[in-house]
Order: sequence, then C-alpha cells, then structure tokens
Amino acid sequence: MAERDIDKLLAMTDSKYRLSVVTAKRALQLRSGAPSVLPTEQRVRTRNLVTQAMRELATGKLTVGTELMDEQRFHQDYVRQRQAQLQAQLNAERERERD
Repeated sequence: MAERDIDKLLAMTDSKYRLSVVTAKRALQLRSGAPSVLPTEQRVRTRNLVTQAMRELATGKLTVGTELMDEQRFHQDYVRQRQAQLQAQLNAERERERD
C-alpha cells in the first residue's frame, strides 16, 4: 500500500486486513462500472483501481461498512447489465445473419 493517507485509512478500520478487503471490494466495484465518488481532477491517472479505491475511502465520502454499495444488489445489477449486453450482441449477430 503506497497510498499517502495510509495512516488515516488504517484508523478507519479495526485492522489492516479489513482495510485490504474493503479496498479490494471497492476496486472490484469500480472495475465493474460503479461510479467514482472522486471529482475528475482527483481520480487516478493510471488504471490502478486499488489506489483509486483507497483515495475514495480517504476522502471520507465512502466509509467502511456503511456507504459502500450493497454487494448483493451490486452483483444483481451487474448480472442484469451483463445479460443485456450479451442479448444485444446476440441480436446484432442475428441481424447480420439475416442480411
């Protein structure tokens, strides 16, 4: 963890292990399309979503255990979105076959 606010982040959780889990879960949410709570100018310029997740937690806009997205709801939304994408691809392939 090379984040500059690591002490602040560790103070937000009861252990470094919980911080790791929370950060990893948020990074997965970001990778799956969850919107970032950071303003555009504060977002990470690289594709490192773990760093972005840590910065989101450090701002206080997300707090451990309360404002992170509900995992079950997030998963259901992700599955619905993925099914819609696959259906759109299938429909596009069928259209091409008809032409």
